[in-house]
Amino acid sequence: MQAIPHSRPWITEADQQAVAEVLATHMLAHGTVTAKLERRLSEWVGASGGVAAGSGSAALVLALGGLGVGKGDEVILPAYVCASVLEAVRTVEATPVLCDVGEDWVVTAQDAARRRTGRTKAMIVPHMYGVFADLDSFRSLGVPLIEDCAQAVDAKGRRRLGGDVAIFSFHPTKCLTSGEGGVAVAADPATAERMRVLRDGARDRSRGRLFSPLSNIAAALALSQLERFSEMLDRRKRLAARYAEALAKVRPECLNRRALEHSMFFRFPVRVRGGLESCQAAFLKDGIHVRKGVDELLHRTSNLADDDFPISVRHFDSTVSLPIYPALTPQEEDHCVERAAAILGRR
Repeated sequence: MQAIPHSRPWITEADQQAVAEVLATHMLAHGTVTAKLERRLSEWVGASGGVAAGSGSAALVLALGGLGVGKGDEVILPAYVCASVLEAVRTVEATPVLCDVGEDWVVTAQDAARRRTGRTKAMIVPHMYGVFADLDSFRSLGVPLIEDCAQAVDAKGRRRLGGDVAIFSFHPTKCLTSGEGGVAVAADPATAERMRVLRDGARDRSRGRLFSPLSNIAAALALSQLERFSEMLDRRKRLAARYAEALAKVRPECLNRRALEHSMFFRFPVRVRGGLESCQAAFLKDGIHVRKGVDELLHRTSNLADDDFPISVRHFDSTVSLPIYPALTPQEEDHCVERAAAILGRR
């Protein structure tokens, strides 16, 4: 058996055919297929409209711009998230304000509230690892919300847009892929239109724009993957149940049951004493790649003290992410579950 990567896109013959059909039209750039993806994803979550971009990070820049966030504004985001979220805030020249996360790896309204000031223009709420944050709890704060769905896409119609804007990423490591790409969707049509103008430019050329189109080719791949997304979810949930059952027998304390109840299982995070360093070599010996949940803590890159982000630090030191994705073969699934139980059961 070849080494099992931490993540791998699931590309089928249907995906290849969808791309081939666009290639045959010779209409390869941003066009009608891209517009179809925008409509489809907006319908998926009950948004009024969507705007596609060349990456999830670019979609987040569109979302910030659509909400009017700019220089002098503050944007609250968690320290426990990938660096591209921070970079998007800085791209629009806003000031990032970092907050801690809760025990379920996602940001909480309680900690975000204490970071809010009169200059707070938006909050970014990521659904880390596929664990859905409680968007309703943020509404009382009276600040526009950007729902970061880069790591969480649920079945069509099951989870409606919870923020003012939501962004999706189609990087190969994400829930579904277009190779590279993303979409920002908005609850308010006016916000969606502002995002579109930011991407495409004003008719009178009175302002600059974000040069980040998504091609018809990429959109065709994403649309094909949406067609079988329910199967993707079923595969994730089945493997998650197997992990949970096996680990409950040998190391139940590594499982966060509450988080699992609110997850679509983009990742399967476990809590391990000693963290990644204590078990990575053992997994690699068995041909399995596991990872930390995030590569770095954003407050450390900003020279802020650990004391103000204690839960993020604890997660960083103890969370290990196990492979869980639809492209795993049955044999790979068996191997991952068996070795996870054996290795973590010894910790």
